[in-house]
Amino acid sequence: MSDDPPPPPMIMEFATNSVRNTTIATADDDPYYEIVTRFWHPHLTKINKLDPASRAMTTVCEINGKGKEARIRFAEVDRQRSDKSEKNGDALGEWVPSETILKLGPEKPGGIFVDADGVEYRWKTHNRNFLLIQCGDDGRLPIVTYHPHKRHLFVWRMSRHASLEIKPNKIKNLEGLIASYLLVERQRRHHI
Repeated sequence: MSDDPPPPPMIMEFATNSVRNTTIATADDDPYYEIVTRFWHPHLTKINKLDPASRAMTTVCEINGKGKEARIRFAEVDRQRSDKSEKNGDALGEWVPSETILKLGPEKPGGIFVDADGVEYRWKTHNRNFLLIQCGDDGRLPIVTYHPHKRHLFVWRMSRHASLEIKPNKIKNLEGLIASYLLVERQRRHHI
């Protein structure tokens, strides 16, 4: 019996330090997500995903509002498009409160993230950086770890971009994970 080493974690790197306008991708750009908030819609953040085969961007999630009043909607993968949705290009589901996927903590940054399978995870801070831990896990090993950016001499250009280190085969819905991270990071930055 050979003990195969575990697969390496997926590292998704942020292009900028903004949670409103950035890209997040692996080194080979699969997956590749673009996070966009237009100045004419300052409360609407879109998460677009690049299809590597066709090189087309598709909106997979939208977040509207701030804090506990935020609403969210995801692309419906298995939905049969009607004539109306094909004309508008709208393949997104209904708006639901953001608390359906993330229950924000009242006093400090973080919250409970619920994935599509109903499994609960908790965003918490350790040394001012976010970690995602499965609720009820006795080992308390992080499934996702946020690594902040570093600068040369603390003021020059970035020597390392911020990134999310995701353990393999733990999170199936990356769009939900990214949306929950954006919500907790927005909460931390704006003290909502």
